[in-house]
Amino acid sequence: MNSMDRRPREGRIGPLGYYWFLTFEHAPDLHAAAKDCQQSIDTRLFDLTPDDGLHLTLDRIAHDGASTPEQRASITEAARSACEDQAPFTLTIERLTNLRGAIGFILSPAEQINNLRDTLRAATLSAFPDAPVKDSSSAPHVTIAYPMYEGLSAEAAASAAAIDAPLDGVAVTVSDVTMVALERRGCKYRWDEVACLSLSGKRKE
Repeated sequence: MNSMDRRPREGRIGPLGYYWFLTFEHAPDLHAAAKDCQQSIDTRLFDLTPDDGLHLTLDRIAHDGASTPEQRASITEAARSACEDQAPFTLTIERLTNLRGAIGFILSPAEQINNLRDTLRAATLSAFPDAPVKDSSSAPHVTIAYPMYEGLSAEAAASAAAIDAPLDGVAVTVSDVTMVALERRGCKYRWDEVACLSLSGKRKE
């Protein structure tokens, strides 16, 4: 790609809204796998995700400015009740791949993630019927590098294919889910925690 052809990656900058996330603050094996892979990624083209930025998006709750604190509190309580029947589970890295121009891990089993998403979605809609939940055709994933420019899908695919990092057996235990206030800063995403619920339905302090 010629530098004259590079257009900055487009998308809204600033607050995006509220989402259900899996975050991975206490997942050292995932952090290590990301760092191993990131060593081979061209930082002139891709912005590397730090440990505290690794996440898996489950669902959208509300656009920025479209919900009140009271509504979000009601959603949280509905989700807490729904999570009483949810047990912790383990995810493994399936592969590293191109994610529409980004680079990231596909996690499995997808069924576990989708079941949790459906549980949270039902709870969200029960408390906030107008929630703009977001269906996605993408496999559950964790992005380790975001494109700085438009049109880097081929470069992302080539980078993912060339990386030789030990990913077999890398596992992550999912024991809680987080409501976040999400914003985009540059090429990456940052968030503030609104509520963190354990999958036993208890409030996580």
